[in-house]
Amino acid sequence: MSGISKLPYAFVDLYRSRRGISMDMSVIRERMEELGIDLATLTRRYCEIRRRKGDESATPVNRRNMLAKAISDQGNPTLETFMDILAALDGKVLIEWKSTKVKEFGGDNAA
Repeated sequence: MSGISKLPYAFVDLYRSRRGISMDMSVIRERMEELGIDLATLTRRYCEIRRRKGDESATPVNRRNMLAKAISDQGNPTLETFMDILAALDGKVLIEWKSTKVKEFGGDNAA
């Protein structure tokens, strides 16, 4: 994934297994490095998001190990955890439908 820090987005192939999301979590670790965020800061941000969603049990003490595993090379977070990690890193998900044709407007094709 060379040059990923130069892009405003990252292309990630992921698929959902019964146990969670399977993907190369290095993109998450690279984003943390880009933002200067360590695991403790990510954990605090993640817990703030979870508490806003009503999960009062989300504290850094009881979520740190789970997040460390989730962002490791063996990480297999649930979709909800993955989305909350992205939110903690100021990220979002864009969906590209494989069967959709893209139309270009403007540019050299403008009338």
